[in-house]
Amino acid sequence: MADERLRFGVLGAARIAPPALLVPASRIDSIEVTRVAARDRSRAETFAAEHGIPHVADDYRAVIEADDVDVVYTPLPMHLHAEWTIAALRAGKDVLCEKPFASNAAEAEEMVQVAEEEGRILGEAFHHWYHPMFQRVLTVIRSGVIGSVTRAEGYFNIEIDQPDIRWQYETSGGSLMDLGCYSVIWVRHAVGEEPAVVSAEAEVGPPRVDAAISAELTFPSGATGLVQSSMISQDADIRLVVTGTEGEIVAVNPLAPQKGNTLTIRTASGETSGQIDAGSTYEHMVRAFADHVRHGLPFPTQGRDSIANMAAIDAIYTEAGLPLRGA
Repeated sequence: MADERLRFGVLGAARIAPPALLVPASRIDSIEVTRVAARDRSRAETFAAEHGIPHVADDYRAVIEADDVDVVYTPLPMHLHAEWTIAALRAGKDVLCEKPFASNAAEAEEMVQVAEEEGRILGEAFHHWYHPMFQRVLTVIRSGVIGSVTRAEGYFNIEIDQPDIRWQYETSGGSLMDLGCYSVIWVRHAVGEEPAVVSAEAEVGPPRVDAAISAELTFPSGATGLVQSSMISQDADIRLVVTGTEGEIVAVNPLAPQKGNTLTIRTASGETSGQIDAGSTYEHMVRAFADHVRHGLPFPTQGRDSIANMAAIDAIYTEAGLPLRGA
C-alpha cells in the first residue's frame, strides 16, 4: 500500500464532510475519496456528483465492506458513531470518527477496545489539535513562560437555529456534545491533567437537551477550569484562556483559526499578539491522520484521550442533573 493512495469511504452526505475531508483530500496526492453512502441513495448520488466521488454505495454496510476503501470516515449523527465505527473496525477498516467520539464514555470504551482487538486505527476528528495555532499554545504552556498553569477556561458560544439534530436528545444532541466537547479538550490539554467536576449548571431547551451549560472544574495539581458552551448565544465567543503564575495566554478562535484568529501572550516582560496564518485545521488533521496510518507518526486524538474527553462530558451532565447521552 506504500505506493498507493489511501482510500476513504464516507458514511453519510453530511455538511461537515466537504470541509473536513473532501477538500483536504483534493489537495493531498496520497489520499482519495472513493465511495459514499447515505440513508437516501439519491442524496448520496447528488453529493457524489457535487464532490467528484466516483462510487455511490447502496448503504453504509456496502461502504465498510468495499474493497476500494481503506479508511471509513464517520460524520454521522452522534448517536450513530459507536454503531458504525465498531462495524467498520470489525470489517477490517481503519476509522476517522467525527467528534464527539461517542454518546458517552461507555460507548467510547467499547469503540477503543474493538479497535485494539482488531488491530485497527481509530482516530477522533478534533481538527484544531493539528493546527500550528493550538500547537503554539501548548508549546508556550510547556515552555514555562507563563509559569505553572493555575486556570484554563474554554468558551464555545454561538447560535444554532432549530430544527437541528443538535437540539434532539435522541440523536445525542446538546451544546456540550457538539460545542462543549471542544471546550473540554482545550482545557484538558492546556492543564495536561484530567478534571473533576466541582459544579455544573445547564439551561435546558427541549427536554433533556442543554441549550447552554457551564461547569467549574478542578485538577490534581490544584489548577481550576471552566467549560462553557451555548447554542443560544447571539454573540459568538470561541476562546481558550490559560492563566499561569507568571502570565496568560488568550487564544481567540482556536477552533478554526483559518477563519480568523488572535493569539495573545502576556507576561511581566510585556505582551505579544497577532494572527497565526497556517491554513486549514482540517487539512492539517487529514495529513496527520494519513501519516499516522502510513508511517506511524503521532495522532494524539484517539484511544484513551477520546475516552477521557467523553468521561469529562458525562461527569458534567451528571453534575448538571441531565441524563447521559445514549442512556
